[in-house]
Amino acid sequence: MAKHSSESTLPQSSVFPQQKQKVENADADYTSAAVLGAAIDHRRRCEARTDYRRLCSYEVLEAIEEESVIIEQGETVALNRSAEGILLFMRQAPHSKQLIEVHTSRSGWGKTINVFDVRWIRPVQVESFGNLYLVGCRRIFGPCHYLSS
Repeated sequence: MAKHSSESTLPQSSVFPQQKQKVENADADYTSAAVLGAAIDHRRRCEARTDYRRLCSYEVLEAIEEESVIIEQGETVALNRSAEGILLFMRQAPHSKQLIEVHTSRSGWGKTINVFDVRWIRPVQVESFGNLYLVGCRRIFGPCHYLSS
């Protein structure tokens, strides 16, 4: 397990005004730079990844009696992505094979939803925050675009 020091990582609040999000994205850049080299096995990747480093909201879904039920929601940082996958930096570790619905911002009021299957989870020790988690995901649905107020 890698140990890193950081002044700020994932935001404490679960609601972010648009102008605050730009500041939080800068925090994500600072933190993710320290974490990216920590524990990612580049040989496991099936596709080329591009840096993304954006704050986004998420919902962890579980199927109960043929319906999707939200069992957790919050904010996360998407560190990088590929055509079919994404790397998330999360406070809570989801379970492998759970579904995560990720909402990312687009220009203006636009948002995009993608649903991902959790493939792997790796704990990362960040000083003053304890364990945070790198979560490798594979897209199973999306993108779906919508307007948000």
